Amino acid sequence: MKSFLSIIVFVSLAFSQYNVGDQISISDQQLTKEVCYGHTLNTGDNFSLYDLNGEYNGGEYHVIFLDLSASW
Repeated sequence: MKSFLSIIVFVSLAFSQYNVGDQISISDQQLTKEVCYGHTLNTGDNFSLYDLNGEYNGGEYHVIFLDLSASW
């Protein structure tokens, strides 16, 4: 079981698109996802990083901290 988990982690890291410090591409910013839980957005709202990009939203820039969690 331990070797299986090691293989999964290795494959995940080998094929990851982004690393620490990378900028998210415009095409990935334009992906829209439904909010499942949030403090400022309601559950069921649509969310896109593109809406927070000051270059494309009229000059309102944001600093974003992404915390991605899973409860498996």
